[in-house]
Amino acid sequence: MTAAGRVALCGVAVGYGDRSVLSGIQASALEGRITAVVGPNAAGKSTLLRAIGGLSAPLAGRIEIAACGRTGDPVRWSGRERAATIASMPQQIRLPAGFSVEEIVAMGRHALERSPARVQAAIERFGLGELADAAVHTLSVGQQQRVGLARIAAQHESGGVIVLDEPFAALDLRELARAMAWLRSCADAGAVVVCSLHDLGFAARVADDAWLLDRGRLAGAGEAASVLAPAALEAIFGEAAIRLFM
Repeated sequence: MTAAGRVALCGVAVGYGDRSVLSGIQASALEGRITAVVGPNAAGKSTLLRAIGGLSAPLAGRIEIAACGRTGDPVRWSGRERAATIASMPQQIRLPAGFSVEEIVAMGRHALERSPARVQAAIERFGLGELADAAVHTLSVGQQQRVGLARIAAQHESGGVIVLDEPFAALDLRELARAMAWLRSCADAGAVVVCSLHDLGFAARVADDAWLLDRGRLAGAGEAASVLAPAALEAIFGEAAIRLFM
């Protein structure tokens, strides 16, 4: 029997060099569910997501991923194994100038089997068909963010892990709805989705589970409705902020 997909953080400390940003992180994200990673600025959200994506090794503890028939520490996997298992998008998208939208989206398959049909489907899913031949550096920030999401959609293998760092900040409401529909469809098809979000109200509405980070620690983990309840957030963000935005 195949183990259920998951991302398990077991006493994880992550940081840069020998400087720990987060420590003692113990949490799990499960297949079929969207897990929102939230917290104040500089809480360590991006650092944690980089480690889950296999881009940096934990300073302590371990990260174990089970997806696409693989189980283990993503840092130890080959580049191809990571690409086939984890589709990851950073907060600051760096799209190389001089390439078209279609070429950028196709880069999502660079370590995998080529699939023009998958690339075309990803372009259409994010409403980029009319821009397929456009140079990516000529696009707006919101359009570039959609290109980044399309590249991830082209890469993602069914039942894999999707790791997104603030993926919706530049999207208007229509494109946000389109992106969330895609993300939910991936989760419903068995993906493990871990996504950092700034908007706590939005996170509470769209996420199944949440990890709340604060000052180098995990302040809460579990069902989003509980972790992101206003009363649970006041100690971190302040009563006035919660009343204004939640």
